Amino acid sequence: MSLITEALSRWLPKHNPAPSGRLDEGESLGAIKTSVPGGRLPAGESPGTIKSSAPDTINKGSSVGPLIAYHNLGEPVWAPRDYAAFAREGFMQNAIVYPQAVAEARRLTGASGRVAEADLPIVLDDGLAGSIAESWLYETWATRESATFKLPPSTLALEPGDIVSADIGGQTRLLRLTDVSEHGVRDIQALSIDPSVYDQIDTPARTATPPPLVQIGSPSVALMDLPQWNAGFDASSGYVATMQKPWPGSVALFASPQDTGYQLKAVAKAAATLGATLDDVPSGPEGRLDHRASFRVRLTNGALTSVDLIAMLAGANLAALRNANGEWEIIQFQIAELVDTQTYRLSGLLRGQFGTESAMTETLATGAQFVLLDGAVARVPLLESERKLTLNWRYGPGNRDIGDASYVTLPFMYRALGLRPLSPVHIKSTRMSGDIRLSWVRRTRTGGDNWELPEVPLGEESETYEVDILDGAAVKRTLMASTPDVVYPASEQVADFGSVQSSIAVKIYQTNVIFGRSAPRAATV
Repeated sequence: MSLITEALSRWLPKHNPAPSGRLDEGESLGAIKTSVPGGRLPAGESPGTIKSSAPDTINKGSSVGPLIAYHNLGEPVWAPRDYAAFAREGFMQNAIVYPQAVAEARRLTGASGRVAEADLPIVLDDGLAGSIAESWLYETWATRESATFKLPPSTLALEPGDIVSADIGGQTRLLRLTDVSEHGVRDIQALSIDPSVYDQIDTPARTATPPPLVQIGSPSVALMDLPQWNAGFDASSGYVATMQKPWPGSVALFASPQDTGYQLKAVAKAAATLGATLDDVPSGPEGRLDHRASFRVRLTNGALTSVDLIAMLAGANLAALRNANGEWEIIQFQIAELVDTQTYRLSGLLRGQFGTESAMTETLATGAQFVLLDGAVARVPLLESERKLTLNWRYGPGNRDIGDASYVTLPFMYRALGLRPLSPVHIKSTRMSGDIRLSWVRRTRTGGDNWELPEVPLGEESETYEVDILDGAAVKRTLMASTPDVVYPASEQVADFGSVQSSIAVKIYQTNVIFGRSAPRAATV
């Protein structure tokens, strides 16, 4: 029998016997009584069972006739008990957000100043809670007298919780047995009871003033078009980093090609580590640890830590810096020195990681956005139709509706940079009778960390390159290649420039069918 069923059978205005149930091994009625107001329950404990009866039901006493004390063992002893003049009952108001509420009842007569209090783990409405509190307070008055007496062994059927009638002093009294002790004779303890206190008590409904809506600001959000920096994510994914104080539990991100019909794309479940740089950040070497450069970053949320070189080379301390063009350079740092409140000096840098060297500008101005790339950065899955398309992205606290004033709409385009080939490196040239032969080394965006292979995997459906021959910013000619080398004949040089060139400026791209060109690798040879 559930505790709630027991409590309701006791405190609600029902006048039919409550069901009986089994006691688990080790349980006692006393432990269960603590879950109802005042710790009193109209129930008794038999071996292995709980039995209960409605307060206005006289059981057993009606079948054996009026009960009186065994005359050879003395008359009943009556003793007044202290009673409460004020009852306060805590309960839960509804089953959605479980707000705590209080129902109170007060007795205006009597000199008692005692207060009875209880917290019910039950969802109630105000009227029902008030009725329970009134009945509870009246019950303390009705049970203000206790009785002790003795009965012969022939009354073995009587158990705690039974309600009996007894002729005492010429008056018929109703008693609820609370304790029975066996000492040859039966020592009985009982409380007076008046069933009418459990009748329905109508309490006036309270007009509750709804609490004012808690105003909440908009989260700080970074929509990040990044390559595949986490091998566990799909290469076509975008990313989002969010932060808000206080943290609302989550931040939801929706997308739509228009101002309606938004679809949920991602939910950030943790606050990201965000900040901004406090120093200009100059460009640095690619593929080599930069021990000379350092810069400060002030965080608005989170913390940074230093790692050893092995941990950094294994992928720790990844971060992204956003340049003035909105492109992100992925870096790594080995040392994070706390120099002020929420301010760190980062050094031991690796620049242009995961093919983001093209986002590394000559000087990154102070105030550039900083995002630590960790588990708090959420993946944004993209359909093929959503790549390279500007959509309206709407984001806000996950516990608010999309129409709430805290939501912000931002146009943004994810290009799915995880599908973009990496740019070639190590461009060289040789001359052969006026012809210029260009060569380079390709890179791969997948599986490039295996040092036992003679060459990194291609990672694309086919190997293709495009080479732009430049005259200043103008493209004079584009050469195609299927191997990491190409020849620029002297005849084409004369057609493009009027003579054979002593040096040429080029941009070389690796290409694939799912994204197109890689970032360019520029050189003058």
